[in-house]
Amino acid sequence: MPIWPGRDGVSPKTQSPPVVLIGGWGVSVDMVMPLVEDWPAPVFPVSLDDEGVGTCPDVSALAEQLTKRFPRPALWIGWSLGGQVAMAAAEAAPAQVRSVVTLCSFPKFVATQQWPQGMAAAQFHQFAEGLQRDAQRCRQRFLMLQTLGDPDEAEARRALKPWLARTEQFSPQMLAKTLDWLALTDQRSLWQRLDRPALHVWGDRDQVVNAAMADATLSKRARGERVADLNHWPRGDAMARCRQLVRGFVNACEGVA
Repeated sequence: MPIWPGRDGVSPKTQSPPVVLIGGWGVSVDMVMPLVEDWPAPVFPVSLDDEGVGTCPDVSALAEQLTKRFPRPALWIGWSLGGQVAMAAAEAAPAQVRSVVTLCSFPKFVATQQWPQGMAAAQFHQFAEGLQRDAQRCRQRFLMLQTLGDPDEAEARRALKPWLARTEQFSPQMLAKTLDWLALTDQRSLWQRLDRPALHVWGDRDQVVNAAMADATLSKRARGERVADLNHWPRGDAMARCRQLVRGFVNACEGVA
C-alpha cells in the first residue's frame, strides 16, 4: 500500500493528522488525490477495487479490515461509496478515527418513500441490469456521468479519458459486489448519532448524488457544506474549494477530536 508523505516526510509541530483516503465505486482513488495535495503528513490511499476490497462481504467488514491495516489515529476521508466506509470505520474504531470527511457521499444511496434524496430505485435497477450485461461498459458510462454538470464539460471529458482506460483492477465480480453495497447499505441512523467530528461535502452540480442531502439531519458534531460548481468528480476550482474546506475543518478540530 503506497504512502504519500508530506514535502519533508514528517508532520509539522502542529501535528496534522495522517489521512486514510478511500475512493468510490468503480474508480481509482487517485482521481481525488488532489484533495490532499501537499498534505503535511502521510496519506494512505484505498481504492474499492479487487485489491482494496478483497473478500470483504460488506461496507462494515471492509471498514473493520481497514482499521486493522491503518491503526494509527487519522483523519478518514471517503469519496462517494468511500464515504460510507469512512463512516463505518468511525463507528467501529472511534479512537482511531480522529475525524471524518465525506465527499459527494450519502447515508443511503437508493431512494425510498422515506428517503427521497437518493437515486430513484428504477434508475438504479436499470443500471444494475446494465452491469450484468457488460460490466466494464457500464462502469465507463458511470464515469462519464460524473462529469455531467461540470462548468467545462468538454475539458472534464478530456481529463476523464485516462481513468476510462483503467479497468484492470475492477473485475465484474467486484463491481457487482460493491454495487450491492450501494443498494443495501443504510447508514441514516449512524450519520445522525456519530459522536466524532464530521464534515459532509456535497456539490450543487452533482448528477449522481443529490446535494439536498446537505439539508438532511446530521449528528451534533457534524456539519454539511454545499459547494458551488461541484459535480460528482471534484476537479479544478471546485476541488480547490473542497481542499480549503477540509483544511479549515481539520484546523478547527485540533485539540477536539
